[in-house]
Order: sequence, then structure tokens, then C-alpha cells
Amino acid sequence: MLAAMLCVLYRDHVYQQVDDARSEALERYGGEIVSLVVATEPLEPGDMVSQSNVTTRDWLVDLAPKGALTDMAEALGKEVSEPASKGAPLTDINFRTDEATADVPNGYVALTLPVTDKLGISRNASQGLRLEAYQVTEAGSSLIAGDIQVLSQPVSASSLTESQITVAVLPDEVAAVLAASATGDLRLVVPAEDVHSEVQTPTAPEELVDTEVEEAGDVA
Repeated sequence: MLAAMLCVLYRDHVYQQVDDARSEALERYGGEIVSLVVATEPLEPGDMVSQSNVTTRDWLVDLAPKGALTDMAEALGKEVSEPASKGAPLTDINFRTDEATADVPNGYVALTLPVTDKLGISRNASQGLRLEAYQVTEAGSSLIAGDIQVLSQPVSASSLTESQITVAVLPDEVAAVLAASATGDLRLVVPAEDVHSEVQTPTAPEELVDTEVEEAGDVA
């Protein structure tokens, strides 16, 4: 027990020395310093913030991330929704809720799609960005959704899963988008503001139409 206590005291002493050295380096560098709430261990979605997994550290104001928490009370007891690596300052994004998702436009359906390297969409896609969806196969490519809107930026459910993006799709195009996503054939593109593509409704070949007309005449 004594050895364990000595190890803990030594560890705390080392951590304190590191923090002191860091503070001195920041002062030498110059600039205003602020105290930020920092993760002392990796935090995953669903983790609760407590004094055992966060601490405060000095940080240069110019280098502090946007929305960084400066008060420990702002973080304690909150549930993490976005992962944070060890040593990273916690920000508002780490506690983002579904309220950050834009409302679904009237007449549309919200879909959550996995973001893969083949999808073609940037992981920094912003809310409100207009997209078009194509299904790309060996036979070629076809437009399956011409009016898609990004509802929320791509986020990771955890460090072990793919990022996901929530989009608004017209009801008639939901099935095609989901099917293409499931087979890995879905590609999203960003059209220019003056481009308004329309999904073409498949039509039967002329010879098939003629045959059906003849059959209908025979029946009559």
C-alpha cells in the first residue's frame, strides 16, 4: 500500500512539473493565456464528464479552439456526444445534441447515411448544402435524387465507426438512395446554384408499348 501511494504521489508530482513547464513555455511565447477544460483521457459518446477525466490547463487565447469551455462547471455532469482525444480542450461540439440538426423541410424525409471514402462528400459538409445523388454501377451512372439537403454535418458515433451524415430527401427517392447506399453504389455531388437536375422516370421501350397496345386491341 505504501508503494502504491508513493507511485501515485510521484505521478502527480510529474504531472505538476509538466504543467508548470508548459505554463512557463506559454509565458515565454507571449500572448494572453486562458484556462481551458481539457480531457485527461479519451472520451467517447455516452461518457459522463467528471473530475476524474477532465482538468484545466493554461492555453494561448489565439490557439484556443472556437467554443472551448473555460469553466469546469460547464462540463461536469454532462454526457459526451462527440469524441475527444486525451489532452484536447473540450468545446461545445463535444456536447452537441440533436437540436443542432436543422428542421426537416416540408415534404421531405430525413435519412442518416454512412460517410465513406467512395461517397464523394466532404466530411466538412455544412448544413443547408444542396446535393445530388447518383447510383454508379458497372453499367453506368444515373441520377436518383436531384434535390438533397444536408441537415447536419458528418459526425462519428464513436472512434470505431464510420461518420454519418443526415440529409433531407424527397419521399419518392428514399428507396433508391437507401438501396444505393446499402450496395456502396451511392455517390453525392455538389451542383452549382444554377444547375437543377431532374430524375428521369424510367419508360418502357417503344416496342414493348406497341405490343401492349396490340394486346389491348385484341382483348377489346
